[in-house]
Amino acid sequence: TPWVAPADPLEAEWAAVRRTVKPEEFAKLRELRSLVQAKGLDAHGACTGPGTAPLANKAGTLLRFLRARGGKPEAALAQLCEALDWRRDYQIDRKLKEWRSEWASNGSARVRILRKYGYIGLLGKCREGLPVYVQRECQADIGGIVREAGEEALLLYMLSIIEDQLEQADKRMLNTGSCINSFVEIHDIGNYGLVPSYLPRGFQSVPFYKANAPIFDKVYPERVRVCFLVRCPAAFNIIWKLVTPLIPEHTKHKIRLKGYDAKSWLQEMEALLPPDSIPAWLRCDDTYVIEQATPFGGIVPRGLFEEFKSEI
Repeated sequence: TPWVAPADPLEAEWAAVRRTVKPEEFAKLRELRSLVQAKGLDAHGACTGPGTAPLANKAGTLLRFLRARGGKPEAALAQLCEALDWRRDYQIDRKLKEWRSEWASNGSARVRILRKYGYIGLLGKCREGLPVYVQRECQADIGGIVREAGEEALLLYMLSIIEDQLEQADKRMLNTGSCINSFVEIHDIGNYGLVPSYLPRGFQSVPFYKANAPIFDKVYPERVRVCFLVRCPAAFNIIWKLVTPLIPEHTKHKIRLKGYDAKSWLQEMEALLPPDSIPAWLRCDDTYVIEQATPFGGIVPRGLFEEFKSEI
């Protein structure tokens, strides 16, 4: 039947999810919702404070937590409680509001560092109309970014992207009556020799991900639909062994490790992304084209924070 969204956004979200999932899964979702109500989570500070969303009553949100725990409502409730506590204690909604304002104004040294040496970029949209980002860890100096801009700046930058993706997924759901709230990710792992110290930079990135992986897993479960790791060199195996334990088990089967040649991933990628969302450097192996790829990343100079701070 044609989709006509109820006027109330929460009611519309529940209707859209019901149209999308199987009856058995929806029954489990309603069971989770009953547990959430019995726990009193509708009144949780992460759902009622200034700038917050009623996450405990959002069908799409509850669905992600349910799926992350294998369809078990009690386990999903436990994780949701942890996530809401973290959101309240960290004051994520307030911090993200302040961060977005800071980013838009380009008014701080840490924002300028991330703008100049960032390694995450928007490619376009997937075939379902949701944003697709590329993370070029191969070019990134994550240790340098953390040293100069601070760990929280990088974390807020990444969390703002995730929150924006989920917001766009909600809008699409209300417009179409179909719930898709997971995303295609692309990670460029190629060792092109354009930024020195490939392995040392990789090792220096591990502490950041080790410290913050629990946040991504606990607070934003089931957000990954498919994750491409492209142009993985042999040397990457060393770093991969360190990172793999940080990846949730239910995410590992969504990861597609690919070699250097674009032909090893292009057909799979084209099934998920329209042509205008796949840039030339992901379509061919031409050295010149790859050298022009963005974002470039690069080594972050020591003392850059103070230098940028003095210019503001």
